Amino acid sequence: MTGLLSAVTDFLVTWVVHATIISAVALAAGRWAIRGPRVRDYVWKGALVAPVVTSLVALLRFDGAGVGVLHLPSLLRTAFPVILPPIAATLRVSAEGSAHVIAAQMIEPLSMIIRCVVGAGILLPALLAMTQLLRRRRQFRDLLVTRRPISPAVLGVQDDAFRSRTTLPLYLSVCESIGSAVALGRREVCVALHAFAALDEMERRSVIAHEVAHLDRRDPAWIAAAQALSSLLVVTPLVAMVANRFQCDAELICDDAAVLQVGAPLAHVRALTAFAFALDPAAQCGSTFASIDSRIMQRAERVLRRDAEKRHRWSGALVAACVCTAALVSCVLLPGVSAAPRPVTAWSGVQSSSSNASASVIRVTVKPR
Repeated sequence: MTGLLSAVTDFLVTWVVHATIISAVALAAGRWAIRGPRVRDYVWKGALVAPVVTSLVALLRFDGAGVGVLHLPSLLRTAFPVILPPIAATLRVSAEGSAHVIAAQMIEPLSMIIRCVVGAGILLPALLAMTQLLRRRRQFRDLLVTRRPISPAVLGVQDDAFRSRTTLPLYLSVCESIGSAVALGRREVCVALHAFAALDEMERRSVIAHEVAHLDRRDPAWIAAAQALSSLLVVTPLVAMVANRFQCDAELICDDAAVLQVGAPLAHVRALTAFAFALDPAAQCGSTFASIDSRIMQRAERVLRRDAEKRHRWSGALVAACVCTAALVSCVLLPGVSAAPRPVTAWSGVQSSSSNASASVIRVTVKPR
């Protein structure tokens, strides 16, 4: 049980440290170095997933002696040598006429304290944040209980507009509990009947194309995962910032896809404006077509400029390879963090002329290696 507690605590602390470092690097790169949302999209996804992998690798690739691991008790003792108690180790020395090298497990008084404090400091806020997230998701599901399937032809949407790049069939539904449109799961688009009916044909096509682009990118699943990770790591706000930037860039990418497919930037902006004025209760629970968090003004200006497709085009495979390479480098460079006791070796020059000398127990104060 103690070993499991130690392993879980070490993983949580290492995960928080790695997530903070990787998120900070990703945010700096997305702010000053990378301009295109398609490229940033790979960076955000890598910053969310990579810390889990690097934390596991960092704790598994070191030996039991703790070499290469940041030892929290040692760091705290170095920073506060007067306040923190010394380490006590019980050494059993067998004197048989020659010097011996004796190894013993040191009694680290700070290990259990750090495990409890750090574990509670990470898990309790995560539990509260996950509870709030689940409550919002439940509210979102309650809003969608009244939705019903409908044919695209009834809403004036042609079949060619409601088409995915994948081979999976798509479904269209309407719901009066939401104020705009939202992509659900992998194959469903739900729209507000009255708000959608007020749009003209090009605006409808643009809205549908935008939501279908979300389905093609599997954004509902990615957004749910990003929200879950940011809730689990609520103690480091940088992860929530990465999740928010990912969601904003997903909207920009889907705007580009809709305008490229429909070819009507003004119609897309008019649809954004129309849905922005609608009261959308679902905007507080999920990512809707024109929610407050989607930065409508920035999206409208970007669509009208149409400079997104004119910027440098990066190959998706190249960007993915760069992100994977950065993750591998992080696995090598980022250390693990541990609060577990480490073994200590003391050298004793005990000499005895008797070949049958009994063992003696010595209690000493030592420094960990």
